[in-house]
Amino acid sequence: MSNPLVNLQINNFRCLANVPITTNPLNVLFGPNGSGKSTFLDTIWFVRDCAIRGVSLAASDRDHGIGLLWDGAEDGETISITIQTHSATYQITFGYSSGRIEPFVGEQLYTTDDNICLIDRKIGSDKASFYQVGRGQSQYISLKDPEKLALTRYVDWEDSASAAADIENLLRLVRRYDSRSASLFKLKRLGSESDYGDRLQDRCENLWSVLRNLHDRRVVDDRYDTIIHFMKESFPSFNGLAFEQTGRYTVYTNFLDERRQGLIRASGVSDGHLQMLINLTALFSEGLSRYSLILLDEPELSLHPWALAVLAKAVKLATKEWNKQVFIATHSPVLISQFEPTNILAAELDGQGKTVMKRVSEIEAIQDLLEDYATGSLYMAEMIAPQSKSPFEEER
Repeated sequence: MSNPLVNLQINNFRCLANVPITTNPLNVLFGPNGSGKSTFLDTIWFVRDCAIRGVSLAASDRDHGIGLLWDGAEDGETISITIQTHSATYQITFGYSSGRIEPFVGEQLYTTDDNICLIDRKIGSDKASFYQVGRGQSQYISLKDPEKLALTRYVDWEDSASAAADIENLLRLVRRYDSRSASLFKLKRLGSESDYGDRLQDRCENLWSVLRNLHDRRVVDDRYDTIIHFMKESFPSFNGLAFEQTGRYTVYTNFLDERRQGLIRASGVSDGHLQMLINLTALFSEGLSRYSLILLDEPELSLHPWALAVLAKAVKLATKEWNKQVFIATHSPVLISQFEPTNILAAELDGQGKTVMKRVSEIEAIQDLLEDYATGSLYMAEMIAPQSKSPFEEER
């Protein structure tokens, strides 16, 4: 896999006061409500937003950072998120003023092999120290747009900045899909705006357009056929899709079903069919050669247990053979049970309200039970990550 995320360290981001995680190609998060699963995904998405749109716009989507700092943090403490690939370690630090995130962030970027500091920027500064590889020395550079990351400026400034480019490329290839935010009503009633791309948008409004484009490329790649294969396995009577141009700029989709003689409009199929199509398109639409980091938040919504088992099979294929790195936040015992304990992270809150994450394979108290029971069964029995017990009771 090219350019994967290998480590993530989060400090003071909501309940994630101190969470270090060594990541795998596949990472499945589960735990009680409010334990930090979706927040964990949002830390990656937040840094991605800062890289693409700038800090001010990224913060504005999160109420300008109000309530973002862990409420147990002491005066003067900051939010910091550190991401590491095989070639570089990048830390971004967010300062606070009047309870809001400051637009000029701190940044440090180090190479992994020789620990050279490529970027050094202090919080609140409109300048950054950039290391020039050819000369072997650093110089201070005034940032033309200091509300944006110095990382992006450095990639443009230094021709041989491969380590920095790895980090920036990773951030630009993050994809997030929250099943609760998907535009199912629009897809069912209005269709998708016609476009030429293969990337599924965050709210999935362009699903029909993406699938139509993949269908038209069946001769040269198997992305569409892979999606349809898993759809047929999930819903045995499903027999394909029929696309139509319903307006000058609008694409709509009808469903084929072995039990029905005519076409079924998208407005007449279950939400589960659409949810599964969204999940599969998110996993496979961008192809084998293109790495992407995919965040799936509660992808189990509206899906039958059989379909969840098929979804897990698709996720495993995407991470093993399609160059994808996947993070899933879920409450589904059925979905959790499809994966190996080494790929599953249990999230809980301790007595101070801080998130603690552990791989199921490293929780000593349940290792003997894992020989006979699936992780999802232990979750339902409240043997791991229980919701019925107070963290204070656990500590006592």
